[in-house]
Amino acid sequence: MIKKGNPGDGFLLCFLLNLLFNFWWGAIATLLLIFSFVFRISIIWSFIGYFVWISVAFLGTALILWATGVGNEPTPVRPNLNPYSAKNSDVFPTVPNESVEDVPVSKNDEGVNEDAGDSIDNVEESDSREPVE
Repeated sequence: MIKKGNPGDGFLLCFLLNLLFNFWWGAIATLLLIFSFVFRISIIWSFIGYFVWISVAFLGTALILWATGVGNEPTPVRPNLNPYSAKNSDVFPTVPNESVEDVPVSKNDEGVNEDAGDSIDNVEESDSREPVE
């Protein structure tokens, strides 16, 4: 079972990884900061670059964490209707298994099991082609 936690679990780690994966946005913002001092352009472009970099990482993190919670309801148990399935207790009810030691076996006076099954000597001859009435 999946451990349930708070909705904010892992947000900071995921956000930092998104900042790392979107490194080039930050590199462009840093380049704009350097250009603002060297070429005397407005520093506001650098701040816009940093804002876009952090905003994209934040929205990506929020999307990832939202997607982990969608459809997280447990699947309801449905009966197994496959007749070829080995675990099909809904279609064929199971009977508790009796072990060999639990089956009563009676012995006759000679010490031979009476319930040992049909042997060749005590099977009646019958023609299986005749219809049974």
